Amino acid sequence: MKTLDVAEAARIIDRMDGGLDGPDVVETIDLRGVQAAMLKRGILYIAGTNEFSDWFEFNFDFIHDRAPDAHGFRMAAGDSGAIWHAGFLEHAQIVYAFAKPQKPAFIIGHSLGGASAQIVGASLGVPSLSFGSPRTHLGRAHFGREGFVLNICRTDDTLCHLPPRFFGFRHIGSVHWLSPPVSDVEEGHSIASYAELLEQGPLPAAFPKAWPPSA
Repeated sequence: MKTLDVAEAARIIDRMDGGLDGPDVVETIDLRGVQAAMLKRGILYIAGTNEFSDWFEFNFDFIHDRAPDAHGFRMAAGDSGAIWHAGFLEHAQIVYAFAKPQKPAFIIGHSLGGASAQIVGASLGVPSLSFGSPRTHLGRAHFGREGFVLNICRTDDTLCHLPPRFFGFRHIGSVHWLSPPVSDVEEGHSIASYAELLEQGPLPAAFPKAWPPSA
């Protein structure tokens, strides 16, 4: 079974620098603010954002959503009936339409791209690596093939703790939390900080250095 080194995946995202240009880019999509690229080796890269304020301006709408059960987070049901954060679902649906005919071997994403990678990876049944992603799913019910998804979260990355667990939200797939030697709330969300921690450690003993783990 083919595997992708987790630290390498973080560095690939870091090199893409939130854009769609690079020597390994094969095909891209840039539609309604959704950006993704097929790279060599069958890697689907989903662009995200490092701007903390963007999450509250565009995705965590505490002002306009007055539904009593929304808690400031707009929700929507997917085709399977699973309940998702609506913004993440809308983003993932566009990526899914691009990704399905491409038949990626791996999916990688950070931040908003990581949220989308969770949904697309579980929907397609493709090994997926999500870095610094917020929680996407509302409810405990198992969704599709979420065993294909690995979430890497830093304990000092605020977005990984949103939406709050006590509202019923969760990441789908496996979740591995990394504790940096020194917490840095301002930089903890950046993909560069993830890549550095993955390369330099410390990492938990059970942390999978490649995904999916070899048999």
